[in-house]
Parts: sequence; structure tokens; C-alpha cells
Amino acid sequence: MSEVVSTTSSARRETLGGIVYRIYALRGWVRRARKRLHLFRKNDVDIETNFREAIRENPEEEEEKSGIFHFTVDEHSNSFYLWTCLISLVAMHPLIFTALSVFNDIHPFLRRTGPFNLIFDLLNILDLIVHTRIEYVENGVAVKNLSKLMHHRLKSKFFILDVLAVVPAESLECYRLFDFSTQTDTRTTSPHAFGLFKLIFICLVIFHWNGCLYFHISKFYNYTTARLEHWIFSYDKIINPILAACVTDIPNDKDFCDTDDFLITHLPDNEVQSTVTSFMDTWNNKTTTLKFDNFFRQYALSFYWSALTLVALGEQPSPCTTFQNAFEIGDTLLGLVIFAVIVGDVGNMVVAINLRKSEFENVLDGCKRFMVYRKVPNLLRKKAVEYFGYVWAHGGAQVDEEEIAEFLPPRLFGEIAVEIHMDTLKKVKLFEDCDPRLLYELILKLQLRVYSPMDYICKKGEVGTEMYIVKEGFVEVVSEDGQTIFVTLPAGFVFGELSILNIPGNKNKNLRTASVRSKGYSDLYVLDKEDLWEALREYPQAKDSLIEKGIQILEKDKMIDPNMVDDEEGDFGGSIEEYLEHLEKEILKITTIVDDAEKSIHTSQQRMKTRLFGMEMELIGEMRRMGKERKNRWKGVTTF
Repeated sequence: MSEVVSTTSSARRETLGGIVYRIYALRGWVRRARKRLHLFRKNDVDIETNFREAIRENPEEEEEKSGIFHFTVDEHSNSFYLWTCLISLVAMHPLIFTALSVFNDIHPFLRRTGPFNLIFDLLNILDLIVHTRIEYVENGVAVKNLSKLMHHRLKSKFFILDVLAVVPAESLECYRLFDFSTQTDTRTTSPHAFGLFKLIFICLVIFHWNGCLYFHISKFYNYTTARLEHWIFSYDKIINPILAACVTDIPNDKDFCDTDDFLITHLPDNEVQSTVTSFMDTWNNKTTTLKFDNFFRQYALSFYWSALTLVALGEQPSPCTTFQNAFEIGDTLLGLVIFAVIVGDVGNMVVAINLRKSEFENVLDGCKRFMVYRKVPNLLRKKAVEYFGYVWAHGGAQVDEEEIAEFLPPRLFGEIAVEIHMDTLKKVKLFEDCDPRLLYELILKLQLRVYSPMDYICKKGEVGTEMYIVKEGFVEVVSEDGQTIFVTLPAGFVFGELSILNIPGNKNKNLRTASVRSKGYSDLYVLDKEDLWEALREYPQAKDSLIEKGIQILEKDKMIDPNMVDDEEGDFGGSIEEYLEHLEKEILKITTIVDDAEKSIHTSQQRMKTRLFGMEMELIGEMRRMGKERKNRWKGVTTF
């Protein structure tokens, strides 16, 4: 019988969704048919064009409609998230109060909440409409056409749940809590804390429903006559607390009451009754009873029983009947599963929370073992350990920027990096009014580097190969001996940018003009010279503009010598490998020119040989002709 009922109900649900879908499809077909007739009646338009336009079924090409009823919803927007939060609160109403209906004392309260149920049903209907306007992605493009959105929702497996959740089965609304959980997981900055909250909430809901089921079973066994030793609910198990209304801590007070425990079980049988009577007379009118509603006592004890049973703690009276025995066994098995899930989830959360720290500690322990094995001096050991402590305390070891860069799409990570560094780079005089595309390429090539206290970032006289941006901390410009501090540079300051440009005529020859060291722990973003020139080769106009600005800056400081000409190697501005590759290309070009010249010479030689051979053959022919003529003349003379 149950199979027939379930089959019938599923058939009804399928029929309901199918009818709605077919009606909407028929409506669309009629609209397109009318459009065909309208187009084919036009005589001045090509028939083929009309036919293509008539059978066009891409609603995205239609004109967008405007109005309050022609809206679409982005499921990633803040407004939809707030709406989901509201619907989640509505979904908690049947999740909690449906089970509470087993308690008779709460029925008057539930009847008074009738108007709220109507409001909740209205919100569910609005939510049903909103879900038919949620945009989805098709072929990488967000679909915003209303008919397509409607069809997509009607075909989804959640449409039947949405319809049934409006009136017949309000408890089905609870599935919307999963939508709220999914969206919150992607938005919260404390996912582990939210995961713990979800686990506690799920446990409370399970305890709640199981406790209400326990009390519902107790009603069948007439819990009003139950005693303390019975398995079902009994008022004897949760009596109202009795408080002393007299002084209990001042023995000399006239209203003093002795509350020390006195075991009457050690008294003779003939003294027990008289002792109890004496106690009752003594405490008469000296106590106050805190009376709680029956509903509170019923629900509190049922929830307590449910929690103890499901976490397999027991400490409850034994079942008295076969049904009670079976229910207790099923509840205990369910509790074992829940307890295993709880322990597993909590363990996973603890591991996830401490995973990064465990990996960091493994690296630290490996570094310590390495320093001991290599007999590193204690001063350097202490410095290394302090560096690890600083990196962990400031989050450097908890967030791996390279790992994030590998995971995120390059364009998205680039936008994040630009948002972080663009303002800082624009403050540099050299990069003012620079091509944004070049700045974008340079930002992607920045590398984070941490310096310990008193570490030299660069020294005077060194060849400049890097540019620095102070992210956090302070750096000092000092003399060569390090005794004199000229200036302290705060976070956001940029230095070393001129030495990596290979500016022609620079008197410093790209050498560092001062020594810079870290005052304490400092984080710096570093741009390598090779990376800069790699980007500049893609933007030659920006390269010329930067060099011109660099010359202007150096001219103000009188650091430009017009007579100085940098050699080609210095002007190349690339790495040694790139320079060798450049030389190979130049050699290849020269080789090609030489080969072409050799081929040209060989061709000329062939032509010259052919021409000489022709001239030789002509000369031989001429000589033969002249010889014949001479012989003929000689014969004539002889005959004469």
C-alpha cells in the first residue's frame, strides 16, 4: 500500500511539473507561430530572411524588456545572499515547530502563530518566483532571458520541492538551509568556525527531533502515571527545584536552617518515621519551590534523554517493552553513527586548522637539525629561529602567495596584484604616466622578500640589478661603514629604480650610490632587472619614455655626462643567456649574408665560364673559317 501511495504522489508531482512545463512550452510555440504569420504576410521582405527570423529561437537576440516584473537575479550577489538568509530563517520555523506539536501545552501558542504562517507561505511563494529568475551560465555566458530561466528552473530537481514546500509539506523548506550554508562557506573569513557552528546546529536539530519523538512515544504509554524507574517520560525524573528560604550559612542566626546531609538509612526502623516527621516540621514554611511549566519540564527531560542516548552515554532506565527495546537499539545505533561523524568532523577541522602550522614546524625542525649538523654558531641559530617566529607571527608562513598565484587564473590574480601595488608604483616619479599595460606586467613580476634586522639590502658600489618597494617595516640609508644613518625609509617607499634602466650617460654606471639595510624585520617587494627588460622589450615606446624620464631625473642631480657612451653590452639590458642568444642571432644573420654572397659569386663564376666558353668556341670557328679561306687562295695561286 505504501508503494502505491508513494508512486501516486510521485506521479502527481511529475504531472504537476509536466503540466506547467507543457503549458509554458505551448505558449511559446503559439507566440512563435503568430510571429511567423506576421512575417510571411510582408511582401516587401525577402522570404528567406523572414523564414530565418521566424524560426530563430535564440531569446538572447530579442530586445531586453524593462520593468519590475522583468528582473533577473545573480546568485552571487549580496542581495540574493541576504534573501537566502531570510528564507533560511523562514525554513527554520517548520524545522523546529513541527516537532514541538507533540506537546499539548504548546498548541495554543501554535494557533496564535497562524498569521505568521501566512506570511511565511507568502515569502515561500516569492522565493519560488525569485528562483525562476536566477541566472545560470551556458557556454561561458550568463543567461538572462526570462523564458530560458523559467525552463531551466522547471527542469531542475528542486522545482517539485519548491512547490510542495509552499503548503503540503512545509518541512521540505529545510533544504534551503543548504543553499545558505554553501553561500556562507564561500563568503566567510572563518570557514572552520562556521563549520563547527554547522556541526553544533545539526546535532541540536537531531537531538530536538529525537527528543520530541521520545515524548510522543511516552504519550502512548500514559506518561502521567509513570514512575521514576520507568523508561518513558515521568515528572518524577524532573521535579521542580526547592530552595531554602532561611539562613544556611550563619549558625547563630535565629532563622538558621541546617542543610547538612543526614542519612536516615543508618537509623533503626522504629526511628525513621519520627525523624522524617521531625524534618518535615522543621522545614515547614522554610522553603520556596521554583515551579516550571509542564511544557518546559517535558521538553527539557526529552531533550536531555535524546542527547544522552545519541551520544551513547546511557544512564537511563532500561526499556520495559519490546517496542521500547527496539527503539532504544535503533536510537543507540543512530547515536553511534552521529558520534562517529562528530568525532570525524571535529578531527578534520582540527587537522585543517593546524595543517599549515604543522608544515611550518616541520620546516623549522629541519632547519634546526641542519644547523646542528653543520655546527652553525649559536648567534646565527638564534637569528634563524627568530626569523621563523617573525614569519609565522606576521602571516607570511600561513599564506603562500605563489600557491595562490598558481591556483587562481592569471588574469584574476593580476587584477588582485594590481589592486595591491598599482597605487604604490604610480607614486614613483619614474613610472608616472606610464603605460598601464607595462605596469600590469611589472606588478606580476614582483617577488616578496623578507630581511632580518641589520641585514644589508644593497651596498654602495654594487651593480644594481633589483628595484625595491618597502611593503612593511623600515629601511635605513647608511654610510659605507654603517655608522651614520642618513635617512629612514618607511613602508610604501621605492628605491633602486634608476640603476636597473641602463640609462646612457649615467655617471654612476648603474652602481649603487648608497648602502641600505633593514632596521628591523622588513618585507620588500623586489623587481629584478631581467624581468623589467623582458617587459620593456614588449613595449618599446614605454622603454624610451622611461629612459627619457630617468635622464631628466639624473640631469636634475647633475649625474648625466653627455660625452659618455655606454657600450652595446651595457645597453642590451638583459641576462647573459639572453645576450648570448642575441649574439647567436646576429651570427646567424651574418652567416646568411655570407652564404648569399657566396652563392652570388658562384653564380657569377658560372656565368663567366659559360661566356668564356662561348667566346672560345666563336674564336675557334673564326680561326677555322680563316684557315679555309687561306687554303682556297693558295690553290688559286698555284693553278695560275
